[in-house]
Formats: sequence, structure tokens, C-alpha cells
Amino acid sequence: MNIYIKQGMIDSHFHILEMIRKGLSVKELLSQLNIAGMDYLLDVGVNLDDFSARLSHHEFFPGLYFATGIHPNVPREEWPEDFRKKLMSHATHDLVKAVGETGLDFYRTSSNRHDQLELLDVHYQISRELGKPMIFHCRNAEKDLTEWILNHEFPSGAVLHCFPGDEHLGKAALSKGFMISFAGNFTYKNAINIRQATNWCPLENLLLETDAPYLAPVPKRGKDNHSGYIGHTYEAVALEYKIPIENLVKIVRENFQIFLGL
Repeated sequence: MNIYIKQGMIDSHFHILEMIRKGLSVKELLSQLNIAGMDYLLDVGVNLDDFSARLSHHEFFPGLYFATGIHPNVPREEWPEDFRKKLMSHATHDLVKAVGETGLDFYRTSSNRHDQLELLDVHYQISRELGKPMIFHCRNAEKDLTEWILNHEFPSGAVLHCFPGDEHLGKAALSKGFMISFAGNFTYKNAINIRQATNWCPLENLLLETDAPYLAPVPKRGKDNHSGYIGHTYEAVALEYKIPIENLVKIVRENFQIFLGL
């Protein structure tokens, strides 16, 4: 398996079971990442039915942690009947360090605005009750999510994952103490607005991710993504910030530790 990382790198957002569904050997990947010096990984939840299967991979990588949540695209009829109780139960697990991913996504029509906002509120309540940070997803819903964020407080922190490039949303998130996370699409030729965020996103608010198996960075674009490709994103981000990649590795690692309370 092709691994392109430096020691101390992290991946703040990826999906183990989605990679397995794509045919990737995750156990082999985790073993190679461990040998190569990857420090931390965060496997992020999109539904509640696969929790035990996700947790079972911790034995292959001691720096693997988890978030639990229901993705905003999951329609109401697929929510567990006791979804709030189940989400709370998962979120209390010692290896679960964040709540999400949650947020708003109006690109697809599988879930309506009302239901997405209800889910978002439930995630927020659990985050506040347990003192764990939130992970936000946004697609074609920048205006609505900006308004929602500005009307709430986040004492335990939050991250805007796979930053979509909207400056108003990004600055609203920063004003509430969010982290901003860049994914592999940062490297795409047409992602000018995402790269321009380096002009106003402070390094102390920065995380990096793969969102694997999606959004493989250049030069792996078009392939199924995995955490071993994240070095390409680090290189592109370091170039935009005009800092040595070794400095970026240290900054992002420390940001991740602070964000998850590690």
C-alpha cells in the first residue's frame, strides 16, 4: 500500500468502514501508518449501527480515536427509534472524543431541512452535556449553517471539517473558537477559494484531514483515498502558509491534541 507521510502527521477525519466498502485493506493500512510514524487518527461516525465494528480497529493503531454521529443526509426513517439515547451511549465511550459528524447538507434531498436541524440540535445538546467537541459538515448550506453557528456557543470546541471555501462561514466559525480543517480538495486546481482561506485562518485553528475514502489529493486524485496520502495535503498547505512542513506537522499535531483533549 502506497504511504506518503512524515512522522508526527495526523488525520483528523476519515471513515474506516467506507474505506473497507471501497475494498481497501484497513488493517494493513493501520499497520503501515503505525510503522511510518503517524501519530493520531480520528474515525468519524455517519450512522449508529456500525459502532462496534468501528471500535474493533483500535487494536491495530493505538492512536486511533472516534467520533459518533448521524450524518445530515441520513433520512429520518433510517434513524434508530431511540437515536438520542443510542448517540449519548456511544458518546460516553472512552475512545469517543467528539460528537459528529453533524451539520447541514442541502446538496442532496434525502433529508429535509427540518430533520437536519433537529439532528443538529440533538448533537449539540449531547456535546454540551458531555463536554466533547463537535464535528460539522456543510454542503450547499453555508448561509443557514453560518446563522446557526452564530446563535450558539461551543465551550468544548468544534471543527468545520472539509472546509468548503466560504469565507463568511469560516470567519463565523473562527469567531466561535472553531478549528478549520482542510482536506485533499485543498490541492485541486479549481479550489482557489479554499486555498485563500490560509490568508485569514490562523495556524492555531488549523487541522488537516483526508475524509477518506473521498477527496484524494493531487497527485492521487481520482483514486480511493486513505490516510497514507495525507502527506500531499500537508505539502500543499505548508506551501500556502510559507512555512516548513516540519513546522506544520508540529502545529497540526498539537492542535489535534488540544481539540480532542489528548
